Amino acid sequence: MTAAVAAHGPSAFWYATRGAGATTTVLLTASVVMGIGEERGWRPGGSPRYAIAALHRTISMLALAMLAVHIVTTILDPFPRIGVLAAFVPYATDYRPLWMGLGAVAADLLVAVTITSLVRRRLGYQVWRGVHWAAYACWPVAILHGLGTGSDTKSTWMLALTIGSVGAVVLAVLARVARAGTPSPARVGAASAATLCVIGLAAWLPQGPLAHGWSRRAGTPASVLAAFNPPAAASARRTASTTASDPFDHTFTAGFAGPLREGTSSDGTAVVDLRLRLDGRPDGILRIRLGGTALPGGGLSMDRSAVTLGPPQRPTEYQGKVQFLQDTVLRAEVGSADGRALRLSVNLSVDDGSVSGTLAGRPIA
Repeated sequence: MTAAVAAHGPSAFWYATRGAGATTTVLLTASVVMGIGEERGWRPGGSPRYAIAALHRTISMLALAMLAVHIVTTILDPFPRIGVLAAFVPYATDYRPLWMGLGAVAADLLVAVTITSLVRRRLGYQVWRGVHWAAYACWPVAILHGLGTGSDTKSTWMLALTIGSVGAVVLAVLARVARAGTPSPARVGAASAATLCVIGLAAWLPQGPLAHGWSRRAGTPASVLAAFNPPAAASARRTASTTASDPFDHTFTAGFAGPLREGTSSDGTAVVDLRLRLDGRPDGILRIRLGGTALPGGGLSMDRSAVTLGPPQRPTEYQGKVQFLQDTVLRAEVGSADGRALRLSVNLSVDDGSVSGTLAGRPIA
């Protein structure tokens, strides 16, 4: 088996997508707050009105630029593959379709606002102003997209960013309707709507993105969930495993053999699956799964991996990932539920769909 060296774990595009998405949220929030403040006649420090308008336009253009980075890096991220169409056409992907669709809607609205702003003189003020209101609809849609799709939703920093964004917009709306001359029905309606939105969001988050199993309920394809997650049945055997003797609690070397299976998941990811039986002592099962991009001359550029090791009755007792892969040499670190860990060194020999080789392991303190 020949595999190109690739950085294990999330790609640089994945990190760029997350960062650009969070930055877009902050900039879009600032743009909405500035727009509301501009309507209210807000002029901090006595700044001229044109300066506030210019700042508003600059922030909006920065938001559009970061949105472009977010979209491009999402498309280029090799796992999972989203596709160009899904970036602009709602529900054109099977990866969390509802929440990705909201992202496409938000992007389309922001692009529409930008284009009409560039041709504002041709459209006329009233038409432009009507379309410009779409920016206010873009913001809540983008917030829901981030909560439903983002991998950092449960992170403290992302929760703080989201709560801060919602709080800033709610305060701006309340300040806007509190201005003298605002009709009482509009004031009461805006205050009630803001309160209901905050309450609804607070009630939904613990049952939705913050709840266990959200990835599956959000619409993540089964192939993505299953490709690199060890079988759930292993957790039911962990209690028994802690009381049984561990055949891997010392430095060891063993031969192995088993089949090599190659295929492609439903989202286009190339997958290599090795299920190897150890020969002699210790007796056990070593399973190595690699996912990534198939290379023209054969082999795989690895983007994801999963490694499990254990005795035949508990084959997934140790779980981990590949740390290094070069041609037929592989190194991995795996750990058990009770804190035991092993460093594995694997040498592979492939012959017509079957694999043999040697495994060396030693405990990690």
